[in-house]
Amino acid sequence: MSKFEEMTNAELKEACEDFGLDVLAKNPGKPNKAEYLEVLNTFKAKQDAIHGVEEGDKVEPVADTKPKKQSKSALLKLDLMAKERVIVHDNQEGQTKDEMISVSWGNRLIGRHTDWVRLDGEPQYVRRGALNNLKDATTVIHVPKPFGGVSMQRKNRFVVVPVEPLTDKELENLAAQQRARNSKVA
Repeated sequence: MSKFEEMTNAELKEACEDFGLDVLAKNPGKPNKAEYLEVLNTFKAKQDAIHGVEEGDKVEPVADTKPKKQSKSALLKLDLMAKERVIVHDNQEGQTKDEMISVSWGNRLIGRHTDWVRLDGEPQYVRRGALNNLKDATTVIHVPKPFGGVSMQRKNRFVVVPVEPLTDKELENLAAQQRARNSKVA
């Protein structure tokens, strides 16, 4: 029993197309499984003869060495999920009394996500999707004109400052602190 016999008609048709094989069928528009199997088994026998494979020899399949092509939405999701180390400041300090702010982001392709971002001026890792929303957020400020009146100007609400990622030494120190804090000392 060959591997072809386990396949569906659609898979057999695709295999014939991949190998460039023509199926001579009684009904040219719709070949049946037996006709697909006859063509594919004949092709396999010819290939085995060319490569010197005897009947009953164990043949290992060749692994596909080409990298799989990812969809655009999968690549976009990977990019937006990546984290960057940043410091975030809020320019509208009169409005923000909390130490953290929730940032919702996403779309129908990658789904909705909500991240909590600290506004304490300390470095932190934040996903790029949330950072994009923070960078796009604006606020209106009132600027007095020299001869009276007020003009309204729009400016970025948050200042996002990129910071170098933690070094291996800093990561080891942080891990040691966390282990010490989480260990149960009797």
